[in-house]
Amino acid sequence: NNSIGRDVSQRITLDHGDSRISRENHCTVTYDPVTRKFYLQHGEGNQLTWLDGQPVLAPTLVAAGNQIRVGDTVLRFVPLCGKDFDWTGP
Repeated sequence: NNSIGRDVSQRITLDHGDSRISRENHCTVTYDPVTRKFYLQHGEGNQLTWLDGQPVLAPTLVAAGNQIRVGDTVLRFVPLCGKDFDWTGP
């Protein structure tokens, strides 16, 4: 689980002046090593998380190139593993 927020305690820290991003656990990106897929889910923040213009209200599959919006910040999802490669082996 990779929590996203403004605080340095987060796995993915987005502390660049966007105060609409929650300090801790705005949202979470989770990798499933069995299916080699990623999921995005809303965290504990007051602001919604958006995936390609749609609110994330339940764990949602996320793929390469998808846009994730947290606060006023838009991110492009770039996975470093997937169906053809995983850091744990074949």
